[in-house]
Amino acid sequence: MKKVVSFLIFFSIIPSISYSKNHLIYDSIDKEHLLDFNKTFKKICSTEVFFKNLVSHESYPKFGSKKEWKDICKKIDEKKIDENHLIKKNFQVKNLSSVYGKLTGYYEPKINVSKTRTSSYSIPILKFNKKFQRVRRGSIQKIYNNDDVLLWTDDLIDFFFLQIQGSGIGVFSNGESIKILYDGNNNLKYTSIGKVLIKKNMLDKKNVNLFSIKKFLRQNPIIVDNILNENHRYIFFKLKSNDENPIGAFGISLIPNVSIAVDKKYYPLGIPLLYKDVESENYKPSFALDTGSAILGENRADLFTGRGKVAERIAGMLKKKLLLYVLVPYSK
Repeated sequence: MKKVVSFLIFFSIIPSISYSKNHLIYDSIDKEHLLDFNKTFKKICSTEVFFKNLVSHESYPKFGSKKEWKDICKKIDEKKIDENHLIKKNFQVKNLSSVYGKLTGYYEPKINVSKTRTSSYSIPILKFNKKFQRVRRGSIQKIYNNDDVLLWTDDLIDFFFLQIQGSGIGVFSNGESIKILYDGNNNLKYTSIGKVLIKKNMLDKKNVNLFSIKKFLRQNPIIVDNILNENHRYIFFKLKSNDENPIGAFGISLIPNVSIAVDKKYYPLGIPLLYKDVESENYKPSFALDTGSAILGENRADLFTGRGKVAERIAGMLKKKLLLYVLVPYSK
């Protein structure tokens, strides 16, 4: 009960940004992905999910009433809003905290797959089964049977990072592909192997990122299993035809560079935000369309960067100080 009361008190004092600050932000909005932002806005308006999330969230109505949001969505649907000025003409900006958090990135990886086990394709991609609940990663890899296997892959390290990302694309030797989607976990704690390598003095904290971790693991194949098994959590998958970007927790396809994962304790899923990293002068429009177990706090976000190697490179190097700003409809 105390937690609920304190949470409600917190949301009753959400700080507003001053008029001059609002206009400074409006004048500094990054327009690179504004078209995708506007398209996503229309898609969100066309579903009732956002309005349900808004009303049921502990913050309601501090981020705007259902009627205010419905009015804006109606204007968008009837094309009564100049898309270049959608934010400036209809929203004020609020932030929950001025203490910098962290911006990271995630992506949709591609891995090689096969329907049959071979000498090269010997690593199983497993479907969910209750028998694996509370069983550690290292043990799961010893007790599965063929009925648990969806596909086989050829690279343990790439597969591990597919599990970290939560979904990806499997590519067959003939060039055909299939979507590999998250379908549960073994209900054990996630442990960052980056932190494990730092603690063991195998990597320097200043140089830890996706690529330095992969490089270390490939250069030290004898200890790969031991390092990966330090993370007891294991992710299971299901398969789907490869026809769209991954689906986030909100329930629609994630849009690269517009979709972010946030802490849904603070933000209702579907709400538009601006994010600003400490190195940029611009405020970038986005939507809270996903969540993650490591995404905790008012100014914590994970940016979806897309699919494949380019997206991997961007996400793997993304680690910046961050502030988040909620877009709240002007009260009439």
